[in-house]
Amino acid sequence: MYVDLSIPISRRAPGVEFEQWLHRDGIRHLTRRIRALPGDSRRERRVNYWRWLTGGRRLREADVPGGCFLSNEFYRMSVHQGTHVDAPFHYGPECEGRPAKKVMELPLEWFSGPGVVLDVRGCGGSVGERDVKEALRTAGRAVGPGTVVLFRTDSDLRLGTAAYYTESTAISPGAVDHLLDLGVKVLGTDCWSFDGPARPMVEKFFRTRDPHALWPAHMHGRKREFIQIEGLARLRELPPGPFTFMAFPIALADAGAAWCRAVARTETA
Repeated sequence: MYVDLSIPISRRAPGVEFEQWLHRDGIRHLTRRIRALPGDSRRERRVNYWRWLTGGRRLREADVPGGCFLSNEFYRMSVHQGTHVDAPFHYGPECEGRPAKKVMELPLEWFSGPGVVLDVRGCGGSVGERDVKEALRTAGRAVGPGTVVLFRTDSDLRLGTAAYYTESTAISPGAVDHLLDLGVKVLGTDCWSFDGPARPMVEKFFRTRDPHALWPAHMHGRKREFIQIEGLARLRELPPGPFTFMAFPIALADAGAAWCRAVARTETA
């Protein structure tokens, strides 16, 4: 059985610009675009453009079956919308003293492996090393190299409300370190960010002027290499027992993050 652990990106989500060409619109857009086609020479482009201007190279609804062409959609948004993978380059220019990896430099084998869900709903908004150790004992699962560890907070139940961003759970650098010491490289959360709500971090910084108050889990990725998957969903729907986690990032060149489709394959039918 496959369980979809991803959040669909809504056309109406904040920060998303969306345009859609429906089937009846397609012919209008196509007739403009075939003025020049890939592989046309400079002369062919001039000739075809003149034919288009004079009406000899235009398409009509009657020229395609049912008067409909193909649909097309355009999204303009951050690579951190929806369920996505954060590469080390997102955290800073260097990681462990070397140039930080971008999305296309991450080994694909990191994103498919045995998954473990840690239930941290009772951690009071911040997950520490002790919380991770207790959650591992409760889960009764061993973790090590190749394991993908997912933090369940059920924050995704607040998706679509302001509380999704203001009541999320932070994962501390200490919690991250404990899992990295066990050999884990990829961590995931069903919150919008590993660092919890932005307002408490910002207010703490202005109160203390402590630079460690700002996005500490992300900044920790400059010291130790690990991958965050943020914006997961439905971790509560995973049945007890082993499962395989898969979440391959979209192949975006020069990017520090990329959208992904996170899926769990369980052994139950």
